[in-house]
Amino acid sequence: MQTAIDVWLDMYRHHESSSENNRSLDLPAAISSEFTRLVTAESEIVIEGGERADFLNKQFRKFFNCFIVFRAEVALALGSMAFKPYVSGGRILVDMVRADRYIPTAFDDSGEATAAVFMARKTIGKRYYTRLETHTWNSDNKLYTVENKAYISYSDGALGRETELASVPGWENLKPIQTIANIERPLFAVFRVPTTNTVDLDSHLGVSVYAHATELIKEANEQWARINWEFKGSELAIDAAEDMLKKDKKTGRFRELPVGKKRLFRRHDTGDRKLSDNIQAFSPAIRDQSLFSGLNHILQRIEFNVGLAYATLSEPSEVEKTSTEILASRQRSYVQIGKIQRSLESAIEQLVYAMDVYTTLYELAPFGDYSLSCTWGDSVLEDVDKEFQRRLQLVTAGKLKPEKLLAWYFNIDEETALNEYMPVETELFNATANRI
Repeated sequence: MQTAIDVWLDMYRHHESSSENNRSLDLPAAISSEFTRLVTAESEIVIEGGERADFLNKQFRKFFNCFIVFRAEVALALGSMAFKPYVSGGRILVDMVRADRYIPTAFDDSGEATAAVFMARKTIGKRYYTRLETHTWNSDNKLYTVENKAYISYSDGALGRETELASVPGWENLKPIQTIANIERPLFAVFRVPTTNTVDLDSHLGVSVYAHATELIKEANEQWARINWEFKGSELAIDAAEDMLKKDKKTGRFRELPVGKKRLFRRHDTGDRKLSDNIQAFSPAIRDQSLFSGLNHILQRIEFNVGLAYATLSEPSEVEKTSTEILASRQRSYVQIGKIQRSLESAIEQLVYAMDVYTTLYELAPFGDYSLSCTWGDSVLEDVDKEFQRRLQLVTAGKLKPEKLLAWYFNIDEETALNEYMPVETELFNATANRI
């Protein structure tokens, strides 16, 4: 799994295509970005209930906004991300730990992590410090243990020997070991991409959103390199003998090319002077249509393997046209996105629980209950514009109440739509028509 995570990270950073002959389409980043947009675009997560709920909601909003903008793509690219809350200056902050920087060490029967080791590193001069923070939750006695150990090394790739926490600037106030009683769940959360783990069938770890398309992504990059080479190799050129060009004033050799035309002319030193009688133009036909068609088919296979609808990456002009085929394609994307949203919601519930525990331990807000509400939307499957037109026709025909349309469109209740959104008189909704 660690090797696979390293591969996914390199693909996301497009290191695998650093060669000049293997130019990258940046598909891993594009896939992760598109999934992030589809998963979070309509998300509405609110913590309600009272003064404590307001405090938790304020802390959570800062975390979630940062997660969507800066970290969600990385989480999807590497298959998982751990959320580890901590208290600083009367606030609850959340450390978002990449999959390559933590290791789950124990799981419950449902596959949820109950213990994990988190890594933090810092460099001071020529010394490399590593802190291993181990979190362990015992379900039998409800005891939660946090253990910190520091290590020093003079090599970037080595853990080194153990050293005192107090000797490392910034870590001197950390306790080597701390226990908390009466904890019902771990005080960290793990968001996992809910895709079958074909790397390790016995592992509970998540896999990248493009894990099932790694080879296809390489093929797409190779095809893109062929397309670039086709355009470069078929670039218009003029083949001419050297003695047909102007002489270089300094050397006396035939090297001086027309001003601004160095890219166009190609010199040939021909002893038999076969090219001296004419100038030949090099302008072969470009096989762009077949090459782009091949790339488009690879992109469609990538879309299918990762769970995206056709025309997300590929050209829409070459995908299915029938309504049944389009609906099936959207359904595949809808199912995959729904699975990711449910997994993220589960991690959020766990995170908010941990934030609530820390709020009590550090007396950050008055005691009270809270209610977590997560709404994700379903426009991935539904064409909002078409559905609006369909419902509008029902309203104009007098077969649907206008407030029902407004309530659906603005995601509000019918009473609010009727009292605050409905005009006094309207011709658009034919207010005199019968309503059902």
